[in-house]
Amino acid sequence: MSNQGFAGDDACCSPLVRQPLTGDRAVDLARMFKALGIPVVADLSGPTLGSALEGGVTVLKVSHEDLIEDGRAKSEDLDDLIEAMHRLHDEGAASVVISRAGDPAIALDNGTVWEVEAPSVQTVDHHGAGDSMTAGIASAYAAGAKFEDALRLGAAAGAVNVTRRGLATGHRGAVEKMAEKVEVRKVKGKRS
Repeated sequence: MSNQGFAGDDACCSPLVRQPLTGDRAVDLARMFKALGIPVVADLSGPTLGSALEGGVTVLKVSHEDLIEDGRAKSEDLDDLIEAMHRLHDEGAASVVISRAGDPAIALDNGTVWEVEAPSVQTVDHHGAGDSMTAGIASAYAAGAKFEDALRLGAAAGAVNVTRRGLATGHRGAVEKMAEKVEVRKVKGKRS
């Protein structure tokens, strides 16, 4: 997947719907989109995460706090998180991205572990940073970007989001400019 982007038909599902996404519905949606050749970029936790993995996910974005709370990672130690990414891959995520609050995100794609570091910014409001990261990744995939470029755009969208009040209020130009400064590099760790 690293050398191939996705362009064409897109679908976007948001948790901001009238009824919550149930486990069965998550499996059905993931399977349906996968069968149609539409990439599934998901930002989930808890039981719904497991259900979506069962259906197959192109990119799973999850926070390290959710992984620990759900018992999918032992701790915030980098090796524990890398091990959790490999397990999530084995369960059905082609690629995995773990946001780590103020620390660089990490990702797994095609057996390679990546570290994703956005420039340091003045945080005004951290709410929605992970959702903005997911949206940036999904947007990059919709435009046909490679995985590393999707990571850059996602990290940039999350970083710009925290500099503002209000969810998803970052402007495209600011996100694209920030993406130029995001570092994506390979890291070593368990099974990397």
